Amino acid sequence: MMLEKLLNDLKISSLHEDGDLEYPHEPARRRLYNIFRWSLVGSIAAVFVLLLWSQVLDIQYPSQRRGSSGASPVSLGTTRDGDLCAAYLNLERLRGGISVILTADPGDFSGTPEAHHILANLKDQVVKPRDETVCGGVYFGSLMAQDVLVITTGIGPTAAGLCVQELLTSCGPSITEMIYFGTSGWSPQLGGVLNPPDCSQANTNRKITRVGDVCISPVSVNWVCKKSTWSLQSEGFPNQCFRPQETAGPNASALYGDCLFASDNLDGNLALSDALIVAARSSRGRAALPMRSELVSELEERYWGLMSKGTGQTYPPIAREDKPLVWDYTQCAEVDGQFFFTGAPWEIKARDYASQAIATALGFGKPGSGARNAISPQEVIAVSAMEGVGVAEALEKYHRLKTTKRRIPYTNVRTLSNWIHHPVGKKAEGQWEVFQEVPEDYVNGYAYAIATGSVTILTLYQQRCLSVEALGRLDQDPVQRVALTASPGSQQGQHGLELGGLAMWVRVGPTKGLANAEAERPEPTAPPVKKSGWAYPAPARAAAGAPVAASGVRGGKADAGVQSRCSFHVKYP
Repeated sequence: MMLEKLLNDLKISSLHEDGDLEYPHEPARRRLYNIFRWSLVGSIAAVFVLLLWSQVLDIQYPSQRRGSSGASPVSLGTTRDGDLCAAYLNLERLRGGISVILTADPGDFSGTPEAHHILANLKDQVVKPRDETVCGGVYFGSLMAQDVLVITTGIGPTAAGLCVQELLTSCGPSITEMIYFGTSGWSPQLGGVLNPPDCSQANTNRKITRVGDVCISPVSVNWVCKKSTWSLQSEGFPNQCFRPQETAGPNASALYGDCLFASDNLDGNLALSDALIVAARSSRGRAALPMRSELVSELEERYWGLMSKGTGQTYPPIAREDKPLVWDYTQCAEVDGQFFFTGAPWEIKARDYASQAIATALGFGKPGSGARNAISPQEVIAVSAMEGVGVAEALEKYHRLKTTKRRIPYTNVRTLSNWIHHPVGKKAEGQWEVFQEVPEDYVNGYAYAIATGSVTILTLYQQRCLSVEALGRLDQDPVQRVALTASPGSQQGQHGLELGGLAMWVRVGPTKGLANAEAERPEPTAPPVKKSGWAYPAPARAAAGAPVAASGVRGGKADAGVQSRCSFHVKYP
C-alpha cells in the first residue's frame, strides 16, 4: 500500500497484472517508466535492509560496536557505553575508564564523612544532584591525574548494594576497579584474646590491634546468616569464654541465599588488594600516615592497661609515634551485619566466620562442602562492618550477566575505629568476665581511622601517578622506548586487568598526557603478574639512572620530593 501510494504521488500509472505499466502510448516511454519504477523500488528496499541490519548489529554484537569496552582500564576509550556513563555523571564525555572509591557514612554517625580526605584531594569536581541518585553522594573528578568517581553509598548493606547496582547499570563497562573504604570494629588481637574450649589463659601472642590499623581484603561474610536457638546461642553465659552454637552457618545458602563472598573474580580482586598492600607498606606509604592524637593514645593506653590487668598478660607498650599496621587478606576478613555487637563470645564467633571466608578465598575449603577449614580462628582478625556483603553481592550478580564483558576488580579497605569487646578478666578456672567497660569513642577513634584509611588509598594513586611519570621519562630514551614497546602484556586480562598496562600508556604518550592536566589519564589498575593461579603485584620497572622521587613525608602530607600533580594532603587532627 505504501509503495502504490508513492507511485501514485509520482503520477505513475497503476500496474497491469503482468507487471507492465498501464501506459497506452509509445513503448519507449513505457520502458523508461519501468526502469524508473524498479530503480525506485530497489533503492527503497536497500535503505530498509541497511536500517534493519544496523539494528541487528546493535543487538547481537554490542561489544564490537563499543570498541574495547571489554578490555582493561588502559584500553577503555570513548565508547557508546562511555557515553551512557557520561550522561549519568552529567559530563560531555569520558576520556577512558574510571576508578571508583566508595564510602558509607556521610558523617551522620561519627561527625566526619568517611570520604572527607579523599574529596579534599579530588580536583575539578562534578557533583551529581542528590535527587538524581539513590546513592548518598556522587562526585567525579581528578585524583592525582586519574579520573576517579567518589561515592557515598549510605550506611548498611542494602544501601550499598542499591547504590552499586545503579552505578553498574549506568557505568559498569567504564569502571576499572572498586575500592570500598570505611571504619570498623576489630578483634583486639590476632587470634582473639579468648579461644574456647581452652579457657585456661588468654592469648599469649602479643600481636594486638590498634586504632588506625588497616585491613585490606576482598573477602566478606554475612554475620546474620545462621540457624540457631536462644539456648544454643547463650548456653555458656555468663562466662565470656564460650562459642555460641548454631545448626547452620553462612555456607547454608539454601536457607538464606549467598552469604559468603570469597571467590568471585578472585584473581582480579587479589591483584588490586596486593597493589594497595604494597603501596601502604612502602616507605612512602608508611611515612604519610599521621600520628595519633593524644586523645586516641590515651584511649589505647587505658584499654590495653585494663586488658593486661584482667588477663595477666603483658602487651606491647603503647606509643603515639607507632605507625598503624597494614593487615592483609590472609589475616583479616570483613564480617558484616547491621548489628553493633560488643562481647567476647560474639567476637569468637566472628573469627570463626572470618577464618571460614579466608580459607575459602585461599582455596582451603569449598562453600557448602562442610569440609574443615585449613585456617584456624586463632590465626585471623574479625573486622565488623556492614557494607561489604552488599557491594560484593551486587558485583557478583553483575559478573554473572552474559552482557557483562569485563569483570571489575574489587576490595575493601577497613580501618580500626574501636574494638568489639571490652577488656576481660579471669574470674575462676575456665571462667571469664568483663573486667571493666571502656566507653567507646565514636569521634576521636573514628576520625583517626578515617585519616589512616584515606592515606592508604591516596598512596596507591600517588604511586600510580609517579610510575606513569617515570615511564614517561623512560619513554624519552630511544633504547628504553623500544624495550617498553616490545614488552609483552598488551593482551586483554581475563579478570578485568591487563598485563603490562603501563607500558601501553607509554606507547600512546603518557608524558604528553601528564604534562597537560586535561589530557588522557593514566591506567588506574596496577598490572598483576600471575603465578600458579595467583595474582601478584607487578615488579617495579626501573632503569639505571632513572630519576626516583624522594620518599620523605611528614605529618600526613605526601609531597616531599613529589611533584604537585602526584601529591596529596590529609589534615589530621
